[in-house]
Amino acid sequence: MFGVLLLLFVIIPILELYVGALVVEAVGSGPATLLLLAAVVVGVLVMRTAWRRRPRNTDSAILMVAGLLLLLPGYISDLLGLLLVIPPVRAIIRVWVGQRVSRRLATWNLTILRWDDDNGRITRANVVPGEVVDEGQSDGRVVRGELRSNEVRLNPEDDPERGG
Repeated sequence: MFGVLLLLFVIIPILELYVGALVVEAVGSGPATLLLLAAVVVGVLVMRTAWRRRPRNTDSAILMVAGLLLLLPGYISDLLGLLLVIPPVRAIIRVWVGQRVSRRLATWNLTILRWDDDNGRITRANVVPGEVVDEGQSDGRVVRGELRSNEVRLNPEDDPERGG
């Protein structure tokens, strides 16, 4: 935790000041200030666009972070904010964040509810699609096992090839 705080409040501001000094030395103080002000304007527009999007999803959240980074003074944060505005970069970040959140929620044993566009209903994300068969309708064969990473492993006593 100390390392994260050190990075956020000491190292990143020092890097921002260093890069800012390099930009002022290269283009002058007037154009450097205008670049920072233009980034603030773009950040406000990005955040306003993300806020008005419906439905609000991960893409909107990434755009809000991009707008916030553009609002912060500094050229490194502006560059990161501009990168997050690019749709392919957002797609990569969306997948990465989705994987991290799924892993974290799985360790907490939480159920995620998602909107299913196909049938217009809210469904549980951890449910395996299938159908329920009443006892009277089945042929008597039951398969027992567990689902791990989309792969079904049969119990040895239920596997006909192993003599179960």
